[in-house]
Amino acid sequence: MTDTEEGALGKLVGKVEQRVEDGQCISVGMIREVAGQRAAGPMLMFPALVMMSPASIIPGVPTLVGISTVLIAGQIALGREQLWLPKWLSRRRLPDKYGDKLVKFLKPVSEKVDAVAKPRWQGLIDGPLRRVGAGLCVLVGMIMPVLEVIPFTSTWAGAIVATYGLAITARDGLLAVVWIGLVAAVLCVAGLVLA
Repeated sequence: MTDTEEGALGKLVGKVEQRVEDGQCISVGMIREVAGQRAAGPMLMFPALVMMSPASIIPGVPTLVGISTVLIAGQIALGREQLWLPKWLSRRRLPDKYGDKLVKFLKPVSEKVDAVAKPRWQGLIDGPLRRVGAGLCVLVGMIMPVLEVIPFTSTWAGAIVATYGLAITARDGLLAVVWIGLVAAVLCVAGLVLA
């Protein structure tokens, strides 16, 4: 079992930080290399965390994260273990000036998350429930490009996908229950706003 499969978000962020310090730009492909070929959870979670950071204001980032979410979550929903991403998406990267800022944002977040997330109630994130959750993430990913023009809404979409990604990364069923509550709360608020 790798560090990321154990839910060590801090170790994942540390590996990304090391690469940024070595002069690499943060890209979908770099996250894939750091997380591993079969690490669906981190590949969903990390781009979604970008949506919760100040980097979400960069034009095009919500759309890029949305496309990435649809492709990755779609493959999880289909039961694929080994993930495929097109080269053009793997090569997309954040501008250099945002790499350090993103890592500085994610370090304290990862410490808090790692203190809470742990393997438990794993039946809630396996089999059909894992696929249903991934299907919901596909829907969230599909609306992310639209949310790019509505201030702060992309942060909520990022939170939904990041929480699901963390739940399957950490194999934490309790976190999956929190994720279900988050989805329900967002749907209720959206219903009230649109009513």
